[in-house]
Amino acid sequence: MNPAEEIVKFWLQSNKCFIQSSIRLPKNREIDILSIDERGSKSHIEVSISVRMANYKLNAQQLAKEFFSRKFNSVEREVKNRIGENYKKKFVVGQVSYKSKDVTSEFIEECRKLDVEVILFQRILNEVRPTLGTNSHLNPVIKAIQLSEVFKQGN
Repeated sequence: MNPAEEIVKFWLQSNKCFIQSSIRLPKNREIDILSIDERGSKSHIEVSISVRMANYKLNAQQLAKEFFSRKFNSVEREVKNRIGENYKKKFVVGQVSYKSKDVTSEFIEECRKLDVEVILFQRILNEVRPTLGTNSHLNPVIKAIQLSEVFKQGN
């Protein structure tokens, strides 16, 4: 279980999306998430989050191309077989750093040029946290976020 993917899946389902996730493919490949929203819009979503700001060895342009090739191009045929030709490519990331400098904005722009929408993980967390309330959640990752919110308010 990838906690970041669990949070993204919860967020998608909260936004009325039907999802399929953790789709294992030959040659050690995986599709993180396929989603269809209530209007029928289809997406292939990859999630790459690190607890610490990732300091990549590639600049923003090189990194966008590398991720595009590895995360989207390598599984394109299988995605099309599952959800059809017309779908959006989305990439959920935290911060992106190159030579200890935050290049997240540049990375987002380079991904946009490749027709990939970047969604910042912080945005997803900010949308999920206030919706949790005191309802019982069975998913342990979502329950942990809920508990941290409840006890944070007690301070």
